[in-house]
Amino acid sequence: MNLKPFFTSQYLFQINPAFIAPSEKLFALVGAVLVLLSIVFKISAVLAPTPVDKKFRGKFFSLFLTIGLSELFWYFCRYQNVKFFGSHFMAWLIVFIGLAWLVFVIVAIIKNYSKEKQVLEKEALKLKYLPK
Repeated sequence: MNLKPFFTSQYLFQINPAFIAPSEKLFALVGAVLVLLSIVFKISAVLAPTPVDKKFRGKFFSLFLTIGLSELFWYFCRYQNVKFFGSHFMAWLIVFIGLAWLVFVIVAIIKNYSKEKQVLEKEALKLKYLPK
């Protein structure tokens, strides 16, 4: 598959008012899927067994909701032929920001999850043996 046509200046910055391309509908579909994933992560955060799990699931909720709503807003702007916000450049910018944010969330989980889980377990053990 040749991706070069998707990164030309004409494709990135010009809006075709005549029709919406299938690639543009794909951005809207990705946005809708991310919003649905954010709902799943919010439910799982509410039902999380520990505060540490709730914290990291909440980070995924924030990420997916923000990027999903941004993509849906972009599609709305594209549908209304808004000059700058409806350009493919903005859609790709949202995708790249989302990917960078995802990398930071995953790195934070890898670095901090086990440490925070151990601190929580030590605190629970300490509270178990403290007099009431």
